[in-house]
Amino acid sequence: MYLTYDEYLELGFDKATDFIKLEAYAERHLNAVTQDYYMLHSLDDDTFMYRVKKFKLAMAIQIDYLQTLGDNITLSEMYNDSPTSVSIGRMRLETNNANKATTVGKTMVSAEAYSELTFTGLLYKGVAYQ
Repeated sequence: MYLTYDEYLELGFDKATDFIKLEAYAERHLNAVTQDYYMLHSLDDDTFMYRVKKFKLAMAIQIDYLQTLGDNITLSEMYNDSPTSVSIGRMRLETNNANKATTVGKTMVSAEAYSELTFTGLLYKGVAYQ
């Protein structure tokens, strides 16, 4: 667990009705964009407090974002839940799902949570070369 409920509240968040479930999904989503950094390194032992604070803030933001999605908290549920177009007679309406627009790429990470991680180094996708 990357974020406790008390830490979540201390950061000023309070929307989560099922914190344990949402925290687990938020953890999966942030692990995907950070290349599992905190699965390989201890969050508690990280001495770079800026990175730790930003990561925990991103977790809280992601938890609240998932709360707003209701039951669609996985990528497949979000994409399968709503149609992108509706036809009635000769009229056709096409729309982008608002939830898709607020995530980064084909991830479930909210744009706001992702932006909190921008200057932490956790989003680096390069290859170490020596």
